Amino acid sequence: MVEQRGFTIVELIMVIVILGIISAVALPRFFDRKTFDERFYFEEVLSSVRYGQKLAVASGCLVNVKINNSGYALAYGAGACSGIQIKDPSDKSYPIKPPSNVSIQSGMELEFNSLGCITSDSSVNCSSGNNTVTVGNFSFRVHAATGFIEVIP
Repeated sequence: MVEQRGFTIVELIMVIVILGIISAVALPRFFDRKTFDERFYFEEVLSSVRYGQKLAVASGCLVNVKINNSGYALAYGAGACSGIQIKDPSDKSYPIKPPSNVSIQSGMELEFNSLGCITSDSSVNCSSGNNTVTVGNFSFRVHAATGFIEVIP
């Protein structure tokens, strides 16, 4: 008895069709880095703002957060901490610039106080309103009165 091995023409055509569908849907995502770079930089900016807020609460000093097309930076505001340099947790120097294919549509400059809210007069008084940052297609909002940082879907 002779044993036959191989694939039928139907099996081969189905494999080609499945590979065609995968290449049409999935491969373009791997070759377009812009979306990945935008998301990565957005998460980096978001965590830096949260870090600045936590640093203001922990140190009791004012922390300035500045975000624009040149990058983002944290620095101590007026007062006892004003001469101390803030180091990025990854040991990078501020400002940290965005990748070349990422732009910041709307930036902000704000100052967190020791309560974790945004102050406009370098005091413990909390401001009102919202501050929104948009990096590529991703946005987050900082509520001034509470310091709540909300990612906008």
